[in-house]
Amino acid sequence: MNQSSEDLAYNKIKVAISKGYIKKGNKLKEVALAKSLGMSRATIKGAIKRLVFEGLAESSLHKGASVVNPSLEEIKESFMVRAQLEKMASSLAARKLGPKDFDELHKLIQKEKEVFTAHKQDQEYEINNAFHMKIAEKSGNRVLVHYVKELLQKTTIYLILFDPFYQLVDVNNTSPDEHQEIVQWLEEQNGEKAGLAMEHHLETVMSGIDVKKLLPDDYLSV
Repeated sequence: MNQSSEDLAYNKIKVAISKGYIKKGNKLKEVALAKSLGMSRATIKGAIKRLVFEGLAESSLHKGASVVNPSLEEIKESFMVRAQLEKMASSLAARKLGPKDFDELHKLIQKEKEVFTAHKQDQEYEINNAFHMKIAEKSGNRVLVHYVKELLQKTTIYLILFDPFYQLVDVNNTSPDEHQEIVQWLEEQNGEKAGLAMEHHLETVMSGIDVKKLLPDDYLSV
């Protein structure tokens, strides 16, 4: 399927952000981007709106749009809360998942391995999110599902900005094995072990964030 000009602009800007070509906190200047990409300003404006909606950029009335620049504390707090919520979701889902659900989870893990090998980053995060949302939804708690989804979207943005996988660096991807362990405990209907495995998994994800790319909160430029 052919991509529209806006799709192409959106993907090019997103890759530039993920690789650090456009720095966190920098303004997304429509005129400069239009010139650089050889596209109309209207096309760039549409692409930037999508980045704002996704959470990779933020917009203010007088300053325009800029790349988000979260603090290390914000990232840690988000992952800490997400880990506890998904730990609870795994525990609740343990006795509610059926054969079809497990078949879907196993297929997602296999796809995850394939897209990692092929360096298809967008698909990697899409599959990862589908895995986590599947378990959350089977918890049967709508409030829990709502907040897991919200934090999943937020933390995915952090991974795009700081995870070395998105930089196409050779890293040891432990996510599929950790997902497999979670599913194993869920298949055994051991909610406690599944919850602990989920908590450990998300702590591992958080530890993989490249903190060297983050300036301390009290940093002052001179």
